Amino acid sequence: MDSRRSSAVFYNGKIFTLGGKKKCVRAIAVDEGRIVGAGDDSEARTLSPRGSTKFDLGGKVVLPGFIDCHTHFIQMGLDSLSVNLARTTSLDEALRLIREAGMKSSEGDWVIATNWKESGWSNGRFLTRQDLDSCCPNNPVVAHRVCGHLSTVNSKAMSLLSIDPGSPEVDTEKGILREGAVSIPRAATAPDRRKKEQALTTATRMAHALGVTSIQDNGASGDFETYHTAEKRGRLGVRIWFNTPGEDLESRIKLGISTGFGTDLLKLGGVKAFCDGALGARTAALSSPYADDPGNIGLLVHEKAELDTMVSRANDAGLQVALHAIGDVGISTAISALSRALERNPDRNARHRIEHLELPSKKHLFDMRKNSIIASMQPNFIGEWSGTDGMYTARLGKERVGSNNPFRHVLDSKVRLAFGSDCMPFSPIYGIHSAVNAPHQSQRLTPHEAIVAYTRDAAFPTFDEHSKGTLEPGRLADFVVLSRDPYTEPSTISSITVLKTILGGLVVFDRTKARQKQGRK
Repeated sequence: MDSRRSSAVFYNGKIFTLGGKKKCVRAIAVDEGRIVGAGDDSEARTLSPRGSTKFDLGGKVVLPGFIDCHTHFIQMGLDSLSVNLARTTSLDEALRLIREAGMKSSEGDWVIATNWKESGWSNGRFLTRQDLDSCCPNNPVVAHRVCGHLSTVNSKAMSLLSIDPGSPEVDTEKGILREGAVSIPRAATAPDRRKKEQALTTATRMAHALGVTSIQDNGASGDFETYHTAEKRGRLGVRIWFNTPGEDLESRIKLGISTGFGTDLLKLGGVKAFCDGALGARTAALSSPYADDPGNIGLLVHEKAELDTMVSRANDAGLQVALHAIGDVGISTAISALSRALERNPDRNARHRIEHLELPSKKHLFDMRKNSIIASMQPNFIGEWSGTDGMYTARLGKERVGSNNPFRHVLDSKVRLAFGSDCMPFSPIYGIHSAVNAPHQSQRLTPHEAIVAYTRDAAFPTFDEHSKGTLEPGRLADFVVLSRDPYTEPSTISSITVLKTILGGLVVFDRTKARQKQGRK
């Protein structure tokens, strides 16, 4: 996005402002990237500058631009440039795609596959080294599971990587790497600057087509440079809040750059750290064993004392902390570390957050409310892995699965709820649908509650509640035009499409024009 300023009137719409006294208006006026008026058609025209561009919304529904509170944005773009196994329905299909990629590669070149999930395959088992050897023996191969907490490598890759066979995170027999060991092949296959810029362009196009105008990103250390370069060139098309990795904490403290430093397009956020792993990889830390792996209760990434020190250091430096915690033990560890840090150095506006929060208890939610800790959750996970035969039931069993991702309980406990996708998959409409139509009562929200969690309340974790998330005068002119009203037919929200995406008053995506362009190819 360049620095041009726009003046426009968007009229004849059904615009849900999600804030102020005017909950639904017909038109909004925009000047210099911000909303200057919201009301009926004549009011908006009166408030808009002379010569403003006029857009007829054709009676369509308008919402604030979606804010995705948990992404790996550049990695998502990179994944689209790799062998994407997300929609494979069998192990054989996944291996066929990897084999085809190997045949197109020079001998010795890395083959990178992403987003495999055994829960979508009939045999339901993890990829192994032997699988990858059978389809691609002459190239090093790494296949990353969709969760990012488990990867499989073939024998050729094992011979090239510095992997400790005695590590509890490594299964050398099957070629499976968990948690910290996953970073080894990622480092060996790290993209160069040009490829990361290409990935950002790809990810931005995806965001525009899905109505996403802001993201909160948990990327690699070098990703911020990619974003900064794009902004300097006028090519940053999504508003970025960038959480730096936990391993960069000390350098971040030395720099003295506080949370929220930056511009309307790019800001340095908090510090992201891990408490445990993921349910899919069976590494989320649980108090009771996995239903499909009785000897396993997952693992904690850091010793308690180490995590407490890290969180306290960040809190004392005025940095927001985002802790990945999925299992009930992981969540307890996260809340304990945050509570101790706040007791030592209270800051009621720290806006610390727990990412995922999949198995919280009532006590957890009470303590989160007490310490003003934000719940950053991913409703699309319900759509992907819940249900009678889903991965969640397999991992947790029928008795525990209903307490997984309890969005209803979170809101009822007065804990601030913000939605994101973790790019699995990256789609707010799908996430909203999943929360509204969830299989368990503890997970279900109304359409309004789910939309608010992806817009108004999603602006709160980044201290942006006065600049975005609602469509009121003074706010950034970021909004989305939908094909249908999500309030009137809740059961079919997933079939709604984004017609237009507007960022700072500029139309950055128009489905009609996109179709016309596609038709000319």
